[in-house]
Amino acid sequence: MNNMPPDFATLISEEQKRLGKYIRPVAILLIVVGLVGLISPVFLSTLTIGLIAALLILGGAFWSVHLLGDSDRHFSDWLRPLLLLITGLIIVWEPAAGIASLGLLFILYFLLDAYRNFTAHQRSGGIGRPWFIFSGVVDVFIALLFLVTWPKGSLVLVGIFVGINLFFDGIALLLLSRAMPGGKP
Repeated sequence: MNNMPPDFATLISEEQKRLGKYIRPVAILLIVVGLVGLISPVFLSTLTIGLIAALLILGGAFWSVHLLGDSDRHFSDWLRPLLLLITGLIIVWEPAAGIASLGLLFILYFLLDAYRNFTAHQRSGGIGRPWFIFSGVVDVFIALLFLVTWPKGSLVLVGIFVGINLFFDGIALLLLSRAMPGGKP
């Protein structure tokens, strides 16, 4: 196994193959949606939880259609699509509860990421230790911010953090597109 990271040219060519001519429009869309989330975090929180609910409902519906064609199914086989449908419908019925639940997931994510950052320097032989620790402290701070303001704070914080993430993903894609052959300097 090769432990060396790929060179920049290889990374760019792989991204170009994957995204092709759509990299700039996708980057701009991500930046715009990210800015909308920063301007109106409640809207982006609601949109995010709405997309999650739609995915759950569609997943449950498609799974149900799949089960309808098979007569050898047991009652327990219907539990998964039923759970997906019910969860999605509960989120549609009570979006604030869904957003609060997503806030709890963010707390868990940031705490796990903090743990990873606090222990990552050991695997890297101490390289980057101050940055890993700094990132871990920031993760703990964000988790505490979610925890202290939960559940009402999730309505704003989810939108802000999703918006920030989309904005910077868009910036990264835009910068990547400029590094591709034919990209503008």
